[in-house]
Amino acid sequence: MRLSAEQVRQFDENGYLFVPDLLTPQQLEALKQMVDAVLDGTIVPEPGKGLDDFELQYEPAVIGSAVIPRRDQIRVAFHLCHSHPFFWDHATRPEIVDVVESLLGEHVKLYTDQMFVKPAHHGSEVPFHQDHAYWTQVEPYRMISCWVALDDATVENGCVRMLPGTHKQLLPHREFAGNQRYGLLEEDVDASREIAVEIKAGSAMFHHSLTVHRSFPNHSDQGRRGLVTIYMPADTTFVKPWSFKYGFQTIR
Repeated sequence: MRLSAEQVRQFDENGYLFVPDLLTPQQLEALKQMVDAVLDGTIVPEPGKGLDDFELQYEPAVIGSAVIPRRDQIRVAFHLCHSHPFFWDHATRPEIVDVVESLLGEHVKLYTDQMFVKPAHHGSEVPFHQDHAYWTQVEPYRMISCWVALDDATVENGCVRMLPGTHKQLLPHREFAGNQRYGLLEEDVDASREIAVEIKAGSAMFHHSLTVHRSFPNHSDQGRRGLVTIYMPADTTFVKPWSFKYGFQTIR
């Protein structure tokens, strides 16, 4: 879908945009089945990738548990689109790339994807941060993430919480221990302006790489999976070396 001028204005003002029903029910069901297979370990990267399994990060509270299934131990699965053709096809869907093109311009590169799992009962928090704190190798600071909900994302199960209008500059980030390397504390931002973005499964949120956001732990009975695909303008300049092994491919 192409964005209207009003939708582009909303994105430019807030640094994020909600797009309902981005996927059809059939597309959503196929995506959920493939993500389940990744989390369960019943599919592996395609031959020739040099990987026995997908690149996974585990929830620290339950890693190695003998009683919790593997799928409920995983926190993030990385680079699915570079490891399996199904996820490449998802990352390059016209439904997604049309929106990205409306925001970045007509020449778009794909960086990668990240599957954020946040399992029921023990899905961990993600502190305030700007994504571009991890990507300072490239300028301008203008990348776009598409966060597609595979499950209904609610306040109860840890939906993403955005700080609108915080996409104008990169803030100094603190260095944290654990899975989240860089982050911000509440005292570093105006947390009173925070908006919890609840999203129905199959819908999406597009956000700027400088928009401050976070998510709370998931103590509910309902898991919350979101597949994020990340894009950059094709005229991006590399100001520091970035030896990303999969490269940055122009997709439009």
